[in-house]
Amino acid sequence: MSFFEHGLKAKVMSTELIIEANLSKKILFEALSIAKEFEATYSAYKDDSLVARINASAGKNPVSCRAQEIEIFQKAYAIAQESDGVFDPTIGALTQGTYGFGTKHAHLPSSKELQKAKELVNYKDFMVTQKDVYLKKKGMQLDLGGIGKGFIADKLIRFLQDRGATKGLVSAGGEIVTFGKEYIVALKNPFGEGNCAIIKSSKEAISISTSGDYERYIGSKEHHHILDRTTAKQNHYYSSITLIKNGVDATLLDGVSTIAFNAKKSELAAIAKKFELAIVAITEDKEIYFENFSNLAIKGFEIYPFTGDK
Repeated sequence: MSFFEHGLKAKVMSTELIIEANLSKKILFEALSIAKEFEATYSAYKDDSLVARINASAGKNPVSCRAQEIEIFQKAYAIAQESDGVFDPTIGALTQGTYGFGTKHAHLPSSKELQKAKELVNYKDFMVTQKDVYLKKKGMQLDLGGIGKGFIADKLIRFLQDRGATKGLVSAGGEIVTFGKEYIVALKNPFGEGNCAIIKSSKEAISISTSGDYERYIGSKEHHHILDRTTAKQNHYYSSITLIKNGVDATLLDGVSTIAFNAKKSELAAIAKKFELAIVAITEDKEIYFENFSNLAIKGFEIYPFTGDK
């Protein structure tokens, strides 16, 4: 962990978490504690987490949750429902249970393994009430990795605002929320070192989400971690996708990034319109597509020449 003026950096949820606000270090530490508690509760990689208990109880019984624990499950289900399962939080049977992303047992599964696991991916078998969560089939697994970083970014921003911050930034990996200050947010070059673009924010709240095939993979980027639940494999439409939306809404963007990453170029405009956001899509051939159905609260967007090799 390290400090800088009005902010701190720490590794949480296997990524760099940055929290910045015009508040005391004590409050910044409280925000960090919220992030660590979130990881302990919702990480499927921790045997004693709530998600691990839900997964272990799949096909057996519902798991009781406190009122404040239910929100992320409700949001995950809502995005799955709105996308007709293109985003599906029960993808864990594939991501963790079969491919083993993020574990010591990562490997490229056989077609037979994928077909078996695919039958356990269906958000309609994910039951969420006001007090409990239940996976209907034995072997099903929740994976909140497609929404968790966005959710905690939103949660921390609201915490900072509730404590009196008039400006701030939270960055949880590729999920960024800013407000009250003009920030410059760099977009990573997916083909090499450095950045390929910058976003200049205004003082209005804005959320940004970036996903790429370079983030986590097995062997090579061809086998990246963003899966298409219908094929149980990877699409290669893009090397990176960045979504931009007004307001504090990184939770939605985090989920929609999976939807956009698995959509063809001809479908991006409809996604941008449906969720009222902008999409910056970079293909493997270094083509850039920009779709915008929102009056973005930014002061500028600049694209740089690509550097480095694929």
